[in-house]
Amino acid sequence: MNLRYLTMKPKKPYILFATVLLGFILSFTPIYSQEKENTKYFELENGLKVFLYNKKTLPLINLVFAFNLGTKDESEETNGLVHILEHCILFRGTEFHSGDEISENIRKHGAYFNAYTGHDLSIFELNLPSEYADFALNNQKEILFNLKLTQKELDEEKEVILEEISQIEDDPLKYETSLVYQNLFKNHAYQKPVYGKREVIKSATVEQVEKFYKSYFTTSNCALAVVGDFQMEKMEENIKKVFGNLKKEEIPPRKFEKASPPKKIIEIKKEMDVSTGYLAIGMLAPDFNHEEQYAIDLLTEILGRGINPMLNHPLIERRIFVNSITMHYGAHKYGGIVLINLTLNPRRINAAKRQIIQFLKKSRNLNYSKKDYHGEFQLYAIDYLESAKNKIKFNTHKSQEIGLVIAESLAKFMLMNENSKRGNFLENINKITSSDLRKAAGKYLSKNAYIIVSIVPKKKS
Repeated sequence: MNLRYLTMKPKKPYILFATVLLGFILSFTPIYSQEKENTKYFELENGLKVFLYNKKTLPLINLVFAFNLGTKDESEETNGLVHILEHCILFRGTEFHSGDEISENIRKHGAYFNAYTGHDLSIFELNLPSEYADFALNNQKEILFNLKLTQKELDEEKEVILEEISQIEDDPLKYETSLVYQNLFKNHAYQKPVYGKREVIKSATVEQVEKFYKSYFTTSNCALAVVGDFQMEKMEENIKKVFGNLKKEEIPPRKFEKASPPKKIIEIKKEMDVSTGYLAIGMLAPDFNHEEQYAIDLLTEILGRGINPMLNHPLIERRIFVNSITMHYGAHKYGGIVLINLTLNPRRINAAKRQIIQFLKKSRNLNYSKKDYHGEFQLYAIDYLESAKNKIKFNTHKSQEIGLVIAESLAKFMLMNENSKRGNFLENINKITSSDLRKAAGKYLSKNAYIIVSIVPKKKS
């Protein structure tokens, strides 16, 4: 019996946008200096980075392992191997146990486990009652550092992955997002789809996968965050005992160029078996370590989120009614992306596209705060900036109640942060002014460097 679906929640979206998650990562900068008794950072001799956060809200423990391995590390000939490894590590065997044995054992301990592939990192997470902390550490060590595959197992998992790719390509939202990425990051490490190329996956051999696995799944390329109800000294001791004997394998440092915006607007139109229209507009944004990320966080909230986003205004004025409109900011290590998604009547896609682009170009001249007005006009002005700050503050504090989100944030932070003086996220958000928003809008949202993807129903034959 295949137990994978009994022990897992649905897989996370391939394109992970995380304004709230990003904010939460950055808001944890102060505890990195170990100013609080319930946190500790240390590094094993073999290079494994570890962050412990003792949070006794619930009798649970959350472990997240992040590997500095994503589609950025693949070539055209290996695009898909990271996705294969994600699947095989979760569902296939090790040198000691079969995949079914591992799944059954995890299920017996009441655990939730999952993983996903990203552009920068590969993430593996486990959540279970805190009384099983020792089991959690040993289980993750086994599946992450002792993978053992047969060609038969690999071929079976490849079929699952190929079906997954088909589902993604049949999903208009995921498909248009992937097309935006591939064109916005043309000739960059982020151009390759995170789910991989069919031909690479179909032809993959055990030897190829194992070689790739041994090159990246090492302790020096990994960070572990543990959040939950545990005793600090005992957890540190157990982690050193379980993982300390793993051999240190140095990985040559990899250099990647920062992404550059396209030189012109690129438009792509696709027909799919859909009944409504889909429109995606993408543009380059600040990377994970860039100081202008805070202004883009706020612009994203003001323009495209909430009950009445500003992007709705030019559409309503032209009587262009949409089913949904969202705006997201994704900050990767070597480049960011702002993505606007709309669903609407397919006959209104071109009109909506024109209005959105015109509005984005005007965004560098808009008033976002009551302070932008004078005299009695302040009484009637909507303070978009203050409202957005309050919403981000609320979402950030809300996310701090979810142990698995905290652990994931900390694991990512350990591998992606390059700014020792970045400060607290919410404090940086509070410093942003309307002038900062207009500057960021002019730099990122107002250029003729958009990737526009529209998906319309197939023409009737």
